[in-house]
Amino acid sequence: MSTQTAVRTHCPNCNAKLHRPDLSLCAYCAMPLSITDKPVVVDDETIQRLKRMREHAAFPAAMAFTPRSAMVETRAAKLLSLGSTLGVVALLLTAVALVRISRDGWLAPLPIAAAVFLATAIVCLTMPRVLRAQDAARPTLRRPALVMLRRSETSATGAGTIYFFTLRFDDGSEGEFRRLGQGTMSEPMSNGYSGIAYTRGEDLVDFRRLA
Repeated sequence: MSTQTAVRTHCPNCNAKLHRPDLSLCAYCAMPLSITDKPVVVDDETIQRLKRMREHAAFPAAMAFTPRSAMVETRAAKLLSLGSTLGVVALLLTAVALVRISRDGWLAPLPIAAAVFLATAIVCLTMPRVLRAQDAARPTLRRPALVMLRRSETSATGAGTIYFFTLRFDDGSEGEFRRLGQGTMSEPMSNGYSGIAYTRGEDLVDFRRLA
């Protein structure tokens, strides 16, 4: 009586949904997906071309580079802007409170409101550092990759266009990764674009060509 191994749909290590369940490596954390079964050897022309990228003179510098996440930087910029605005409001309320106190005596609501705005401003101004530290703590995979397919969606939160790239790596793994659009002045990678992909989980943090 023959038995069939159940098709694995998610990585047992990072729980990411597998784009290609038939491959032996997770594209999102690089963990081998099969321990007892013989791994599938992928050694076609595309893989060989990507592997040769490791011989490029600029490859060591590209591997040492640690990019910042566009999504995190967008959130950080919004928090910094909000914190600055709240800080200005807190200063204005403090100035008005001082004038009113010197003229009319103690007015509790204004100083309390100023303190609330100031506290909120401090939180907003310190959160970007926390977000960046949390993002930098996530493991970054740096691998030669080829863009197989590109699609896009409009963010429901108003953050802009989110691109989804199906990438194939030189280790034979393949997966779909998301990246926030860089604006109208930056053209996203097209199908067939090759270079070094910097990924954290399902996020494509950066993608650089080796000239």
